[in-house]
Amino acid sequence: MKSRLSIAALIFLVACLIGGSLVATGAFARSRSGDQPRTVTVFVDATFGMRKNHMARKLTKSHAEYAAKGYHFAQMVAYNENGDLEGFFVTYVRN
Repeated sequence: MKSRLSIAALIFLVACLIGGSLVATGAFARSRSGDQPRTVTVFVDATFGMRKNHMARKLTKSHAEYAAKGYHFAQMVAYNENGDLEGFFVTYVRN
């Protein structure tokens, strides 16, 4: 029972931290044009296996896709679970 409670508390804490960081970075703010958000945070998933080369290609592709939409890279945070790399939260900003 105690371990279930601590796991639930940990999940709640992580959800609050992620949600709070998205709000703090303005990920939900809209630009004045109303169409595109000014700041976008995306999750780039790490697939099990070939992480070094695979993640570099995924991040490069993500950067190129958002650059084509007028965004530039702002911040990247690694997401680890139980010591394993799960992916990255990448934030892009539009001027």
